[in-house]
Amino acid sequence: MDVPPGVFPAEAFRTSAPTAYDGAISTFGCHMSKHVAISTCAGFLLRHSENNIGIRLARGRDRYEDGKVVDGGAPVYPSYREMAVANGVSPDDPSLFLVRADEDVWDRGQRRWRRREPGDEE
Repeated sequence: MDVPPGVFPAEAFRTSAPTAYDGAISTFGCHMSKHVAISTCAGFLLRHSENNIGIRLARGRDRYEDGKVVDGGAPVYPSYREMAVANGVSPDDPSLFLVRADEDVWDRGQRRWRRREPGDEE
């Protein structure tokens, strides 16, 4: 959340939405890394690491240690979906339907992931 909305176009968030799909292999890059040495976004690791196969495999190879990735004091969006919406993507954009944060639940009626709410079954 340390980058003001609009710095990156909404299309960039639509294009990279599949990094936050359940079972994804690719990851979301850090806006602070250099083009020659792109790093994975810490916020992405904190919000989507349990659902991303690429990150789970990297953890198995000790590339990321649980509890060692921190936000560095920067505020982090609760999910990729909320970051994309804050940057101009409509909440009803089909690119966001399969975006899954660690705590999301599947809404069978809407056929999309959504934020867990009080009263949802575990």
